[in-house]
Amino acid sequence: MIRDALPKDAKSIANVHVRSWQQAYLTLMPAEFLASLTATLPKREAYWAHAIESKESDVLVAEVDAKVIGWISVGPCRDEDKPEAESGEVMAIYVLAEYWSKGIGAQLWASGLKRLVDQGYKAITLWVLAENERAVRFYLGLGGREEPGSRRTLVRGGVSLDEVRYVWQH
Repeated sequence: MIRDALPKDAKSIANVHVRSWQQAYLTLMPAEFLASLTATLPKREAYWAHAIESKESDVLVAEVDAKVIGWISVGPCRDEDKPEAESGEVMAIYVLAEYWSKGIGAQLWASGLKRLVDQGYKAITLWVLAENERAVRFYLGLGGREEPGSRRTLVRGGVSLDEVRYVWQH
């Protein structure tokens, strides 16, 4: 079931956030860095409680047996080179590894995309690690295309990683 997140979901959202990073980025980031993310859970829980309460973005959760197993955060595009009034952004989407390839991510995506389209956005953007092959396949399967010239570098756990922006036009 996909539904709007409630402040009481913040702890579960933070847990999915950390666990899914630890699962999805195992080959992309140092194991020590990924393990250290567990210590950030209280800070992430506070962040998500505030984000949900303040409605900074729309956060939707996927539940199975009344347990949050995935989430998506969508809102106005934060990129300076995209007109905020025209472009929406999928800020993050995460699903626990044990639920990958079961259609949960696609359901979250469809719900988040509908929210953005209903808000009048004509273009949707999302940043993804270029080396995250599973995610890239997922976004390509959803009709996304890498935006030429959008590559940027970030550092996580002492490792430089390239991100690319994917776009969808509606």
